Amino acid sequence: MKTIKDYSNEQLQHGVARCEDRLHGVLPLGLMRTETRVKEALMQYKDELERRGQNQLEFK
Repeated sequence: MKTIKDYSNEQLQHGVARCEDRLHGVLPLGLMRTETRVKEALMQYKDELERRGQNQLEFK
């Protein structure tokens, strides 16, 4: 099973965009079913992207 750490940066960015669209009513909530789940997923996607950005800065 694929975890959030296995996603590419592009997949994470698309996840952020989908969550934001769901919260703004552009897309239905879908499998997440509640606004709370969408917000949790959005936070996880953003946290993972931020963590990766920090790691890249550390290695430069």
